[in-house]
Amino acid sequence: MHYGLLTDQSRKAKAARGLYDYLKHKARGKTREAVHVAQWQATGGVTVASADRFRVLELRLHDEHLSPYFKTDMNLFHLLMLDDSVEMSLWKTLEGTLFVFEGLRENPEPFGSMGHDVR
Repeated sequence: MHYGLLTDQSRKAKAARGLYDYLKHKARGKTREAVHVAQWQATGGVTVASADRFRVLELRLHDEHLSPYFKTDMNLFHLLMLDDSVEMSLWKTLEGTLFVFEGLRENPEPFGSMGHDVR
């Protein structure tokens, strides 16, 4: 499990709040119970359906990887490898919107005929 907290001071906070509200409305009140992720108490969790995962990807969280308003345990590689095969959920915290990703690869997959780049 990896997480990314987009705080309310971030330039993408309004878009993240809008996405959370859209997904919460679409889920028709079926929210998950409160959890504790890293040091944040998260409430009102909404699971992102596979048809809506592109909305999270369109936020381009990797643009925020050096921002002091984006707190995460992922590095730039993880943020760039996000795709629609990763399980996603959004949560509300006191500081902002929390994104939780499950099923994200830890390392790049080997490629090429010998399992590595031949360049």
